Amino acid sequence: MKKTSLFPCFFSRAIFLVISMFLMVHLFSCSNNESASVAPGYSDESSSPDLAGSLPAQDTGTPEFPEYTGFINDYTGTLSSGWLSKTRQLAKSLEEETTCEVGVAVIDSLGGIPIEEYAAELFEKWGIGKKDKDNGVLLIVAVSDRQLRIEVGYGLEPFITDLEAKAIIDEAIIPSFKQDEYGPGIYNGVASISNIIYKEWDTGPGSSPAEIALIPPRKPFVETWGFPFLIVFLSASPWIIIGLVALFLFLRHYIREHFCPGCKKLGIRKYIKVLTAPTYEYSGRQEVERICRYCGFHEIKTVTIPQKTKATYSSGSHGDFSSHSSGSFSSGSSSSGHSFGGGSSGGGGASGRW
Repeated sequence: MKKTSLFPCFFSRAIFLVISMFLMVHLFSCSNNESASVAPGYSDESSSPDLAGSLPAQDTGTPEFPEYTGFINDYTGTLSSGWLSKTRQLAKSLEEETTCEVGVAVIDSLGGIPIEEYAAELFEKWGIGKKDKDNGVLLIVAVSDRQLRIEVGYGLEPFITDLEAKAIIDEAIIPSFKQDEYGPGIYNGVASISNIIYKEWDTGPGSSPAEIALIPPRKPFVETWGFPFLIVFLSASPWIIIGLVALFLFLRHYIREHFCPGCKKLGIRKYIKVLTAPTYEYSGRQEVERICRYCGFHEIKTVTIPQKTKATYSSGSHGDFSSHSSGSFSSGSSSSGHSFGGGSSGGGGASGRW
């Protein structure tokens, strides 16, 4: 047997271990050099000026508020031209007759600012109302944030209280907003504000106009007549489908039986004559005659009638039923003086109604 030297194998393993240790030491020293390159008095942010400069700076200044172009200002394109015109006419008439001013701002988002703060700042920026009367009202709507607010000037606070402003929002504006009908909702808000001002503001004897009618919100589908109709239709749809399937099968059978291959019309009349009646041992025969009342088509075929089959019953069931029927019922019929034995019911059973 030839001996194999272990020296080459041991030598190769030793070289592999030395190289591995050298690489580990080199990587560890490189990591220490990188960590030591940062001065002890600086943070990570100061040591990476490029990264810090690429981050977006936080906006710590005051927010930018839009400029107004009239009474009604839609910065989102939410309102149609028709609703803009109608609402603008309301605000214009109110200002001409009472000097009170109503401003509307429809914006996309509040930018994280509370709507109370945003509305107060925008109110002051626009200067809604007369300077010596403070008779202005701001209706602001943030579409994406789904928030709105009525900001009331100091001169109108005795007339449009917080409770009345909340009632206008809940009862006149939000029902339309829930249906995504922002035009009618804002119109109703301005109309409700105008009605309160017309009622309370002194515009002279007999000069107060009639109350402005509000636009009723569109009813949800569950409150319309179509909802119960849909419920009834869905409840009856299985029976409707079954009826349609039965009607289809009947029509197909009728067409197949009365279709004439000659004139392609439904004019076939069928006459059946039994030639041999079927028995329990042999099948029968019948003659089928088909005559078309339109083209005179005539056809006679002889058809085999299947033999009769006997119904099978269980001998035990048949015997018990016969014995019970003949014994009980015949006995009760023949004996006129029989009386029941006085048994009581256990409470079980079932009931039915029609």
